[in-house]
Amino acid sequence: MGDCDIEKFIFPDGSEFDMLVFESGSESAPDAACPVATSAPASREAHVCPLCGSQLVHPTDWRRTGAACWRVTLRCPNCETVRTVTLIREEVERLNRALYEGTERLARQADQLVRYHFEEETAKFVAALDADLILPIDF
Repeated sequence: MGDCDIEKFIFPDGSEFDMLVFESGSESAPDAACPVATSAPASREAHVCPLCGSQLVHPTDWRRTGAACWRVTLRCPNCETVRTVTLIREEVERLNRALYEGTERLARQADQLVRYHFEEETAKFVAALDADLILPIDF
């Protein structure tokens, strides 16, 4: 696929996800190219903004820099902080898990909102029918 490959990430709960992994321009030594000093701080997860604490941080770009390392550019939608970190595979998997769970949570909330509005509109329509407020001219 050119400058990227598809890799399978397996999470502790057994779920598996195929992800695009972009190769770096130069070959790096395996694992030695992962400087610990630039990885995500141990006290914070990559999806948490170090400035405002938002848990909505998301990647805007990531590239492989070694056998098990990725350089990831992260953006916080709350305070607009953009930072680039180097993550090892386990950190990337945790970030992916947080992104997946956030997406699932957002999809559930959107579904609940749609259902709520549909039920509300249906109740109003039924009440209007019961009160003979709907005429053929309304259609």
